[in-house]
Amino acid sequence: MKILDWLTNYNFDHNLSYSCIVEDLKKKNTLVLIENFPLCDNDFQFFIDTIGVSIIENRNNNRQAVFDVKVARQNSFFESIANSNLAFPLHTDCVDFNSIPNCIAFLCVEPASLKEGTNSFMFLNNVIKQLSENTIQELLNKKWKFRNQSRSILTIEDEQYKICYDRITMESFSEISKIEIDKLNKLDELFESNSFNIKLKKGDLILFRNDLMLHGRNGININSNRLIKRIRFNIDLKT
Repeated sequence: MKILDWLTNYNFDHNLSYSCIVEDLKKKNTLVLIENFPLCDNDFQFFIDTIGVSIIENRNNNRQAVFDVKVARQNSFFESIANSNLAFPLHTDCVDFNSIPNCIAFLCVEPASLKEGTNSFMFLNNVIKQLSENTIQELLNKKWKFRNQSRSILTIEDEQYKICYDRITMESFSEISKIEIDKLNKLDELFESNSFNIKLKKGDLILFRNDLMLHGRNGININSNRLIKRIRFNIDLKT
């Protein structure tokens, strides 16, 4: 049931078609939103493991796949950008991993108040149409340092463009010239002009491709109780 061209909407029940959700995620310009999803880690984990293979990280809850995205400080410092109250610009998750997961899931357990903590998204397919051939070739060829990884912003796989972009990490580990900064600024402006916002409500589970789009969020009050549970995972794109 489509409510927007780029959003496929479901209501949670135990008869959900897992195969349909996977097929939705394989499309270029699709977000999947499941409303009234259970708020339990185990239910969330089971669901994702049914449609794909979740990524286990030591910092996750019980060192499994679920991570709590909330404001969290230790000795007056935020534990990570995800655990801060700061706005998070459009980016790809896990740019410094050996293998970048192709999907992300956010489960809203406690939304932020008013317009805070609104998620933003941008489809790569829309941006590609606005880039010159020279710019595309440059983005395909130039390598950037993502911590210990060397990657280009664009790649082509199975005749489809894919994106890897996290300017915070790029600027932290790459030597960037004034000319390159100007080019990245223009790229950011293009990304922002093609982005759109979604305000998740309690019980909303949103799933999206990490290699075909960028995501971010606006700022949050430092005392906010906002809680988003996140799982990074891979779906099989070959079947």
